[in-house]
Amino acid sequence: MDPKLKSSIEKILQENPNTLMDDLNKKVQIAIDEYNNTVTNDFQGLSPKQMSDLVYKDWGENIISINPQKLDGSDVPFIQQIRYFINLVNDAKEIKLTSRGYLPPSIVKDIYSQKFITDMMIELGTTKLTKETDVDNIVLMKIICTKVGLIKKQHNKISLTHSTMKKMYSNDFFNKIFEVVFKKFNWAYFDPFDDEPIGQFGNNYTLYLLYKYGVKWKKDVSYADLYFKAFPEFKMKDDGYRSLDIIYIVRTFRDILRLFEFIEYENKKIYIGNIRTTDLFRKYIKIDQA
Repeated sequence: MDPKLKSSIEKILQENPNTLMDDLNKKVQIAIDEYNNTVTNDFQGLSPKQMSDLVYKDWGENIISINPQKLDGSDVPFIQQIRYFINLVNDAKEIKLTSRGYLPPSIVKDIYSQKFITDMMIELGTTKLTKETDVDNIVLMKIICTKVGLIKKQHNKISLTHSTMKKMYSNDFFNKIFEVVFKKFNWAYFDPFDDEPIGQFGNNYTLYLLYKYGVKWKKDVSYADLYFKAFPEFKMKDDGYRSLDIIYIVRTFRDILRLFEFIEYENKKIYIGNIRTTDLFRKYIKIDQA
């Protein structure tokens, strides 16, 4: 329990020792309600109740609305890449995977050459593009297409499901993809860290922070600082051998939000430093703080 709330309740109990239990419970509940609706500095203008809603309630039940205009996502890079991939599969009827179950290199190179989403290590020349696992966003794309039911695998071949095209051009296609990526895909999948849900737990709070501060350039590590102030339990697990800030930044900005082009880095070649939100972020993410 928060120390301030605990102190308020203890004060009520001390000042009202002979009060009937029903009346006492009412006074305690008033104190709790006042606390829950009081803005706290650690939450950057949000009350504890608003923060709790962000963490535990669905979009629309908290202050965040995703794609309220029901846009089809045709201007979002990850959606564009998925649709391009699905059309490749549709044209081929089926695609034979490699012996290890990966997309053939020719398909991977074709998708990457469209430059829907670039990869820092490939663009810098550190990694040579030869296979599916060289490009995290293509690996993720295949995972998401499977989870959403756009593709199926049989006899080491992938093909479309009977409802693929209907799903892909439905009004809620963007919302389904974003929800699976944001809530159901494990953000720790690609990194060498552990399975602590740093970044993914409370990820709606990051959307709130970006909505509040993202119009101007701001250091990515500043967002990490605000995130860990709101969720200090993660800092308590800091072993000193890894940067929790880097874990948060890599998972949140480089691996996830950049897929949708919701953020951009001031340095276009190296994803570190100053970031700001894009027009796409403000188009698809709406926040009502009233």
